[in-house]
Parts: sequence; structure tokens; C-alpha cells
Amino acid sequence: MSISFSVSTITLTDGTTISPPASGMTVFIGPNNSGKSLLLRELSPRITTPTTGDWKWVSAVDSTSVGSGAEFLSWVAERGHRTYLPNAQHARPTLRGGPRADSAVQADSAAIWWEMGQFQDLRSMLVTEQWTHERLSVLATATNWDHAEPAGTPVQYLYEDPELKKELSQYTVEAFGEPLAVDWTSPTIVLRVGSTGMDDGTPPTPDLVRAYRGLPTLTEQGDGFKAFVQILLHTVLRPAPVILIDEPEAFLHPPQARLLGRKLAQMSGQTQVFVATHSADFLAGVLDAQDARPLALVRLDRSSGNPRACQLEPDAVSDLLCTPLLRYSNMLSGLFYDRVVLCEAEGDCQFYAATFDVTRDTSAPHENTIFLHTSGKDRLADTARRLRTFGIPTAVIADFDLLNDYTTVRNAMTALGGTVRDMSADIKTLNDHANAERNVPTVASFRKQMEQVLTGRGNRQLTDSMIETMGDLLKGSSGWGALKKSGLKALNGDVYAAAERLLKNTAAHGLFVVPCGELEQWVRNIPSKNKARWLDGVFNGTDRWYQNPTNELQDFCQQIRSYLNPQHTADQP
Repeated sequence: MSISFSVSTITLTDGTTISPPASGMTVFIGPNNSGKSLLLRELSPRITTPTTGDWKWVSAVDSTSVGSGAEFLSWVAERGHRTYLPNAQHARPTLRGGPRADSAVQADSAAIWWEMGQFQDLRSMLVTEQWTHERLSVLATATNWDHAEPAGTPVQYLYEDPELKKELSQYTVEAFGEPLAVDWTSPTIVLRVGSTGMDDGTPPTPDLVRAYRGLPTLTEQGDGFKAFVQILLHTVLRPAPVILIDEPEAFLHPPQARLLGRKLAQMSGQTQVFVATHSADFLAGVLDAQDARPLALVRLDRSSGNPRACQLEPDAVSDLLCTPLLRYSNMLSGLFYDRVVLCEAEGDCQFYAATFDVTRDTSAPHENTIFLHTSGKDRLADTARRLRTFGIPTAVIADFDLLNDYTTVRNAMTALGGTVRDMSADIKTLNDHANAERNVPTVASFRKQMEQVLTGRGNRQLTDSMIETMGDLLKGSSGWGALKKSGLKALNGDVYAAAERLLKNTAAHGLFVVPCGELEQWVRNIPSKNKARWLDGVFNGTDRWYQNPTNELQDFCQQIRSYLNPQHTADQP
């Protein structure tokens, strides 16, 4: 049987056409107030009912169906929508559902509507929605019903199908360490949390009834537990062909948000899921999923004043999945900000974030910029390239010694969409100057410096700091050691001009080289040998240096701001 229903294309108002995977997940991401939830709400009614109007995001939706009317009836029966006879006077087989879940439709009419493409009359069997404001209104009870008719609510599904109850209970055990129980011994069916430890028997024994009554109800649980169950009740239990979920992470702690992302990404069957999320944890769970179905990522952005969408191509999604730095770090947080600045280390992020905050224009809109680090300079440019594929304006801050190797500069410029061709002569000029200053210590001076390093008792283990210092002594020093402490100020003449051109050329592509050499040289009043102590002095010292940036530092930050301006970054590679 070849039967399916899915959204084939979504055309957005900015001209972007999204082709969501027919049996997979499409995740809308982006900064706060970028319109993710709004897009989902505009999409929802148009999946089954083509409409026109003044839409902010969605201009057109095309849905595709495959299969005959008879195949449709068999298909929905497999998904739990069995037919029934309402009464003897109306003996035509009927389906529970139609435009609304609590309505009914005659089976032969449903088959005709399917073949005619009148999906609005079949909507409750084709589309399920989960909105944030409804998340805590979990339906944890259900009335007993005439079992000649099919179950009509999720709680009734659980009572009717023990395997579904077992599946849902496994999820709550994994997320919260507690199973779910369906208490059928009361006048109404009630979802409870825990286990009776007894076999269900008919009729129930007094002990079984007491055991059920001793379990707390689902409605007595915390918001996170209720929200988690509410989503699962309307997705994994007899899932509709198309499922929309707004902010699935709402009310959940990060571990549960991540688990939910993984579970939804691994759903089986022909089900198309659309999600609008603000959570890097949920997205990390989606990316964690093993044997996950196809994934489409669409980032929305309104920072320039106009709605703009960027869909990541399938090969870029695969690239993301195979990049541990992005999957297993807070780098994913950058997807939910307007702009990203990448630094070498966490301390750099703290310092520059503080400086941006101190120097911002308080009358201007909130900048919504996040500072992230790559644990070294080697991955800075390539990480920026990957973030830019999401349409995220991204800049890089690197110490002056990034320029000490032609290959490093070439690779960085290539990753950032530039070329090193016109910079070759200046790189050579700067490095010839630095390497000419190489200084190899004498035996006596080397011995003296080693004695200063090797302090303490003889059985004491070498520290990482000792090993690093000894390595530097063995290599000797070059002019780059001095340049990293002084930057442009140590240069003059042709060498200064060459270095200045290099900084301008790299900045034009979003690579901002620290002109004073390295982070610690922005505040020279504090000893810079130990970075942690330097940072402590900057932030906690009596002078509160971070609140009084120099003019040079203010100019440096303003250059980065200007580069990340929406008008400038509209064509950012």
C-alpha cells in the first residue's frame, strides 16, 4: 500500500522555498522574537486549507497526498481510527474525527474527500498541534465509553492498548525515573505516577484498588513532568502524519529537553514533524539521535528589520552532525543569537563580552550578541565558516601571533571567504622582521631560568605550567614573543605599514587581530604572566579595569560592531 500525506513545500515571504523531509523533522531556530512560533502558527491552518491573507512569514503551502480513498481508510485504521456504527438507523461505517477530533465523519465520505484533496474535512486525522500555552493542560483523565466505538482521547488509547501504555511509561522512567499507570478502577480513567506492583485483574481486588489510589495523579506532578507527558500523549501515541510542536522545551530542565529532542528525532513511521524551538539543549538532543530520520534546519532572522530565512542544505546538516565541537559544546547556543563573536578561550569571551556591555549605546536596541570560544586559535575561522552557513553574522578575535605563519593565515582567510594572495608580501615582511630577532639563551642563562622554574621538593610532580615554560626555554625566543606583548607598538617603518595592512585586510573578512598583541595587553597595569589572576584583577580589583576600557579598546570593539551590523552582514560569506 502506497499512501502518505505531507507538506511538500513552504514558500516564505522572503522568497525562500523550504522542502521539508516527508518523513522526518524540520526545526525552526533563531534568536528571540525572530518569528519561529509565528511561522508555525501561519503554517498550521494552511497544511489542510489553502488560504490567502497578510502573512508575516508564510506565503504559500503545498501539501501532497498519495493513494486511493480505499487505501486511505485502511491507512487511518492502522493508525487507530477504526470505523464503527453509530446506531441501527445510521448503519454506514463512521470514523471518529474530521475537522475536529471530537467530531465524526462517514467513512465513504472521508474516502471521497481524500481523493478530492479536501483535507480540511479530515484535519484531525492528518494534523496534530502542540502549542506552548496549552502544555500544562494535560488531559490526565477520561470517561469510560461505549467500547463499540473506538477510543477518542489519548488516555482512552492507553487504556485500550497496553503496549502504548508500556511505551509511554518507558519514556517517563528514562526522563524522571517514574513509570505511568492507567488507573481503570475508578468511575473515570486516571493517569497516575508509579507502579502498583500488582497484576491487573478483572474484577479488581480491593488490594489493587487501594494500590492505585495510593499513587499520585499526573495532575499533581510538577510542570516539567506534565509538559513532557503532554507532548508524548499527542505525538508518539498514534501519531498523525503531520505534527507541529511549539517550544517543546517549555517547562523542561535541560536533560529532559535533550531527551525529548532525541525521542522526537527517532520517531518511527511516516510522520512529518515541525518544531519551533529556542533551546540549544533540545537541538542537541535532535542531533544526538542515532538512526535519526532526515533533518532540515531553518534559521529565521529579523534583526535587519525584514524577515529572512536560511535553510541549511542536507550536506551541511551532515557536516554539523559530524562536528563534535558544534554538537558537544555550547557552540549551538550561537544559533539562537543575532550575532556571534568567536574567541580563543573562555577568559577572552568574558573580557570582550564585558567590554561590549560597557561600551554599548544604551539608546540603541539590544545587541543580542554571544561570545563563544573554540579552545584555541586553530578552529576559529573554520567554526566561523560553519556558523555563517546558518546565516549568523560571525566575527573572530585572535591574538597577534596568528600572523606568524603563512599557511595559518591562508587557511583562515579561505574559510572566511577571502584570499591571502594580496597579503603574501606583508606576511613575509612581518615574519622576516620577527624571525630576525630570534634569541637563543646561553648555557648559564638557561640553567638560571630552569632553576627558577623547578621550585619545590624533588618528589614534586611537574606542573603543566612548568612544562610549558621549559618548552619555551628550549625553543628559545623570537621576535614573535615580543610582538605578542606589544603588537603594532613595537613596529615602525615598512614593517609597521605591512602589519597595519594585514590587520585591515583580515578585519574586512571578520577576522580581528588584537592590535596590542594579546588579550592581557589591553590592561597593562596588571601582571599578565598568569591569565586567571589577570582576569581576576580586571574584574575584581579595586580599579575595576573592565569598566574603563581604553580608547584603543573601544575603537577595536566598535570595528567589530560595525562589521556585525545587519546591513554589513547581509552579504557575509
